[in-house]
Amino acid sequence: MKAVTRSYTIQLPIFEGPLDLLLYLIEQEELDITTVALAQVTDQYIAHLEALEKRQVRDLTYFLVVAAKLLLIKSQALLPGPPSDVPEIEEETEDDLVRQLQIYKRFKKIAALLKEREAQVLRSYVRIAAPPRP
Repeated sequence: MKAVTRSYTIQLPIFEGPLDLLLYLIEQEELDITTVALAQVTDQYIAHLEALEKRQVRDLTYFLVVAAKLLLIKSQALLPGPPSDVPEIEEETEDDLVRQLQIYKRFKKIAALLKEREAQVLRSYVRIAAPPRP
């Protein structure tokens, strides 16, 4: 699953090890996220990817998911918390992100079709289904 990602080691003044371990230690609050330079983590990972002959989309996706989690944790640590009446945001999984991208693509396609129809001066649209009855 994460063979390439696990084969590389992050080297920071306060941490040296795989990306998985960095995330785990931060989530367990054994390592303070505010002391971790995420820009260095990203730069090192990009340098690692550039050194590879073959890049796997799965590894890139995994890094993006972990990086997003780290950014969320760090922003929550640095910024003031939400008011107590605001519900917590649920963690999004990779599947949720893929689903949201698919929905976004459908809306973009529909918007393009509507724009095309407008350009053709077709200003009336057919109702596909009858309105719901009360």
